[in-house]
Amino acid sequence: MKLFLCALLLFPVLAVAKGFVPPSFQANYEESLVSVTGKIKKSFGKVEYKFPGHLRFEVTSPVPSLFVVNPNKTWFFQPAFVKGERDQVTIQRSANLPLIKFLDSVKDGIENSKLFTTTYQKNDLVLTFVKTIQKEMGFEEVTLHATTDARSVKELKGFERITLKHINRNKTTIRLIDLKENVSFPQGHFEFTPSANTKVIE
Repeated sequence: MKLFLCALLLFPVLAVAKGFVPPSFQANYEESLVSVTGKIKKSFGKVEYKFPGHLRFEVTSPVPSLFVVNPNKTWFFQPAFVKGERDQVTIQRSANLPLIKFLDSVKDGIENSKLFTTTYQKNDLVLTFVKTIQKEMGFEEVTLHATTDARSVKELKGFERITLKHINRNKTTIRLIDLKENVSFPQGHFEFTPSANTKVIE
């Protein structure tokens, strides 16, 4: 779960130019995590983002969960695994979440970033984090894969998949499906209200 959180929060850093990533979007996702031993774990769900500092994603398979972030609070909701047990939600302050801060800081582009360098390798755009930020982010590199010269891709939809290289040498490949840009979310969408029977951890 932690790995996927990092992955999702990195999507909007792909702002090669203004307008490349919209101020809001939603998409379904497919994720494949490949460990250093070669074992593959897959997950599926939905991700939604709104600038500044709003994120909501739902893991639908294999283990359902929901993560909601706004500038003030975060909620991590886990439905009960066994009938008769209580659902659980962990609530925390959102202050100084490093990846949210990073996400919002690059809405206008990635040129001259102090956090990473950019390299074009034919159909790939590679973002390499500086050593001092790699541990905080949990990644060494993020590679965007296109079907044509990456320099010619002007929007997020132009990349077919994203590969994240973790500092522990694991790799995650992610595909965004049915990406919708400039989405208007209803009021309260980036908040979570647990039921009366939910166990609350603060």
